[in-house]
Amino acid sequence: MALAIIEKILGGVAAPVVDYFKVRAENASRERLRKIELDDAIHRRKVSLVTEGLHADMNWEVELAKQAASSWKDEYTLIVVSIPAILAFVRTSFLDGPAIVSAGFAALGNTPLWYQTVLISLFLATVGIRWWRRSLSDT
Repeated sequence: MALAIIEKILGGVAAPVVDYFKVRAENASRERLRKIELDDAIHRRKVSLVTEGLHADMNWEVELAKQAASSWKDEYTLIVVSIPAILAFVRTSFLDGPAIVSAGFAALGNTPLWYQTVLISLFLATVGIRWWRRSLSDT
């Protein structure tokens, strides 16, 4: 009989404690599930952004290819950049290529800074954008 009374007293005291830990464990479990769902949603969004970025890059490249089909911009840039490199090796009785190249670069060095900046910007706009966009992609 005394044992039954002790069990009732302990049961009455222990039940709220047990319930507290049970609710706490359930809350922790729900919080873990929410964190997993959030991590999953973040991952799905990152994958979506990468996919969208790859599509945008592909569209960009297709548009550049369409424009390049009727443009001499790339060829012109290649010719302009190649002339000093070729002339640097040409020395004949009527043409001193290295002297012409040195004089040309000295003349460019004496141009205003704004002109040098525009010249570099035009070159980078022609060639650099493609390199830059490819460096952004991990494919």
